[in-house]
Amino acid sequence: MLLTLILVSHYLLNSMSGYMYNDQKLNVTAMANVVSSFAPEYMSSDGDFVDGEFGTFVKSILGDARMRVLILNRDSVVIFDSQNNHNVLRKAQIKPSVLTAIGGKSGYDQYYNDDRILTLDAAAPILQSGNVTGVVNIIYTTDDISAFKNATEKDIWIITIIVSFLVGLVIFVVVNLITKRIVDFTDKITSMSSDGILDEKLDIRGSDEISKLAVAFNDMSEKVLNLEHKRVEFVSNASHELKTPLSSIKLMADSIIQTHDIDMEYVREFLLDMNNEVDRLNRIVNKLLYITKIDTDSEKMEAGMDITSVSEILSGIEKNLMPIANRDEITLDFNSDENLYVMANKDMLWQGIYNVVDNAIKYSKEFGKVEVNASRLGGNVVITIKDNGVGISQEDKGKIFERFYRVDKARSRETGGTGLGLSIALAAVEFHGGTIDVDSELDIGSTFTITIPCV
Repeated sequence: MLLTLILVSHYLLNSMSGYMYNDQKLNVTAMANVVSSFAPEYMSSDGDFVDGEFGTFVKSILGDARMRVLILNRDSVVIFDSQNNHNVLRKAQIKPSVLTAIGGKSGYDQYYNDDRILTLDAAAPILQSGNVTGVVNIIYTTDDISAFKNATEKDIWIITIIVSFLVGLVIFVVVNLITKRIVDFTDKITSMSSDGILDEKLDIRGSDEISKLAVAFNDMSEKVLNLEHKRVEFVSNASHELKTPLSSIKLMADSIIQTHDIDMEYVREFLLDMNNEVDRLNRIVNKLLYITKIDTDSEKMEAGMDITSVSEILSGIEKNLMPIANRDEITLDFNSDENLYVMANKDMLWQGIYNVVDNAIKYSKEFGKVEVNASRLGGNVVITIKDNGVGISQEDKGKIFERFYRVDKARSRETGGTGLGLSIALAAVEFHGGTIDVDSELDIGSTFTITIPCV
């Protein structure tokens, strides 16, 4: 800013003084020509004498007392000085401007005097009968322009210093306000990264870029905190789910070890129960591994995307779940329009839809019915899974997709549920750009609607 002010000031000052110098140059040159045109009336024919009235004439036409008029004869000797300087009279003036005028043309020169002030020097020939009989030489010292330039330059420097101080003060205050917020921002981030404090928040003031950054930081902090809570909850739930079957296995194993002469029938019964618990552990571990795969291997999942037939997926699910439905005396009815295709990772989408249908079978009442329908609606494939089971309360509807959440924990234990099926289903559907909506009433049943963009 300071450099810009100096450059602009220097340019303006030089432009103004240049204009004034040029204007005075024109005045001096014009005045020399005017005086030379009247000079023959006051000079002798040989050009060696000037009438005394010539001084009065010169004073009457000069517009500026700082102009000094010299009349020189053909030999460049001064025969008249408007300032009556006797040290100059009858002495030769050999100067470029005078020599040019003696040659018959107007001459001009400029130079700095001893006081370093620019002096303008103009000369014009005096013509009589077509011959040069003398020279008019006008000397003008531009001390007024120099005084103006010096005064203006001084004022500009004072203004520059004042403006620089004021602007510098404003910049200092503004920068301190900005950097204080940035330092606060940095401290919060450092606390989050080094101390593990995840609930840091920034004060939001104003609507500038830093305020927007603070809003984004607070949103990120809140999301990180929520993710941390979910992580802690997930680890806690996973530990609990794994601990329960392990405790059962440990209890039954201790019973066998500590009971002497135990009947083999009891041993077989315990081993069967232990085997069921191991199967349950295996299901939990497999689903946890699948969830981890969804969370971490999204790029590999996307690499496996291809045009997939929805009817083919539903047919495979029907084939897998029909034995389970028949065992539980549940009617399973699949209906799908032809030519329903989506861009999908087939295995991932299969698992997602499978979990929803499997969940509907598990929570259906005895002799219940599960209907699966697929059709095209606009640019989407819509799959509905409807059951007449126990239903879901309004309070539980918003939580059923959370990991390890179960509406009826006792029933889930009986059916081998882990509370991970619907969370896997939601992740699979959302991975394909789809949604899952739930409509349910207690003791009446539930309808899950899966919507996925089609191709």
